[in-house]
Amino acid sequence: MKDAVTILCSGFGLGFYVPGLLIERSLKALGVNAEIEVFETLMPESKKKLTDDSRRAYQDNFAVALTSQKIPGDIRGSLDPAEVEALFGQWRLEERQHFIALSGHWVHVLDRYREAAGYPVYADLLYIDADLSPSWKNLRRVNPGYAEGYREVGMYDRVKREVLFSIDAGDKERLPASARNGHLVVHGGGWGIGTFREKLEALEAAGFELDIAAYRPQEIGEAVSGRRYYMNDPEWRTWLRDSSGQYTFPPFAGVTRNSHSSFPPCRHYPEGMYGVIRQASAVISKPGGGALIDSLASGTPLVLLDPFGPHEKINSDLWVELGYGIRYEQWAETGFAREELRRLSDNLLAAGGRYPDYAADYAERLSVSEGRS
Repeated sequence: MKDAVTILCSGFGLGFYVPGLLIERSLKALGVNAEIEVFETLMPESKKKLTDDSRRAYQDNFAVALTSQKIPGDIRGSLDPAEVEALFGQWRLEERQHFIALSGHWVHVLDRYREAAGYPVYADLLYIDADLSPSWKNLRRVNPGYAEGYREVGMYDRVKREVLFSIDAGDKERLPASARNGHLVVHGGGWGIGTFREKLEALEAAGFELDIAAYRPQEIGEAVSGRRYYMNDPEWRTWLRDSSGQYTFPPFAGVTRNSHSSFPPCRHYPEGMYGVIRQASAVISKPGGGALIDSLASGTPLVLLDPFGPHEKINSDLWVELGYGIRYEQWAETGFAREELRRLSDNLLAAGGRYPDYAADYAERLSVSEGRS
């Protein structure tokens, strides 16, 4: 694995995990060795439990989630020194040099590895959001010059209001509005947070059928005509490998209140919630980085709910300005007009192929840097 690209993900949100898996699969398809690491594997069990507790608290109270972003933190206190040294030992044995970091938490680890490695270490710091998310902001507080010696890569240019890169989500084609099922997907991102649960009745009163993400069994409602629930396996965690030692997309299934659902493995991204999204007329969601990636890849517009912090507010502004999304309140003022969704869908469809794929760009740069071109 000496030539492997190590993709550094985090389970603090699926938006810092799933894109890493998609990049890994794209790189492998391009002939590049790639491997995932998840930040939480470096944390003791007690800290992982705190992460789970925070997730439940944020689901119950969006205000608590918003307040948490304002509290400065230094993630280094959550690292297990033995786990970090074991990882360094593996990387040194394999002479790992190439990294892609999706979370600022990893830079603390990369800095220490770079100092001890004895050979050059190269890393892309990949910003999934249009502005710095909390892990990067907390890193900047501790180390204002954190990017020195690394390559910063933004998915978006917030000043020019441009998309710079896309992330390939699968080989399914993007459907025009006329070929979609007319449903709305309603979700709260990977952690199930935000105001999405408050919108169900108004959307159904406007005549829409809903595909709703549930995050705990008690969230699954009674069987109602035109309403379907979907769920990732609530026991699955981003830091757990499968029986073959691989990190996976979350096991996923349609669920009902009175059934005991099994959650089959999700080997390909379109087998999960993304497969539901790509057939829908729109997604009702907070504007997380993962939601933007799904929207662009599937051609599905976003109806934008309250953002989870300043970085998601900038995501929202960008998607509205590009004509790929509309704020919920503005859409409600139109009477939830379907024509608005068709307009946004047409804009996304017209943008197909306009934005370079990040993994392909990275593979080309790697080839040139290693003299393979």
